[in-house]
Amino acid sequence: MWKRVALVAIGFWILTLIVGGYFFVKGTGKRGDDGRLAVALKRDERNLVLSEMRQLLAGVQTILQAITNDDLKIVEYTASSLGMKAAVDVNPVLMAKLPLEFKSTGMGVHGRFDEMALKVHSGKMNKDEVLKEVSDIMLTCVGCHQAYRLDEVID
Repeated sequence: MWKRVALVAIGFWILTLIVGGYFFVKGTGKRGDDGRLAVALKRDERNLVLSEMRQLLAGVQTILQAITNDDLKIVEYTASSLGMKAAVDVNPVLMAKLPLEFKSTGMGVHGRFDEMALKVHSGKMNKDEVLKEVSDIMLTCVGCHQAYRLDEVID
């Protein structure tokens, strides 16, 4: 009898992992009337994601200003602050709601800022290369904004 109960419990556990994995990959989006994938989030979740995007945009502006002032120390510091440590405290429930490509794009952007900070620190990236990398990162941002929108759902 206990073996049957154990097998049923394991079966439910596996089913839970499969369903959870499906939603982790798929997220909670559906195609909107504007052609973008509409990701449904609660107000505080949406505000958190939008706040992170604004932080990235403000950081890019700081990097561009630092380049015009020939200040690669500010570039390094700012790029480091926009790296993976900026995304470390994201709620797993929120992450499960985001489509996999959205998550991987966002994590990729944070990773690229970490790489930029390391290259600037080691002298392997000059200001022209920083400008090119910032331009490439911004193309990623533009592509994401063209592909997704964040819709607020009311509880």
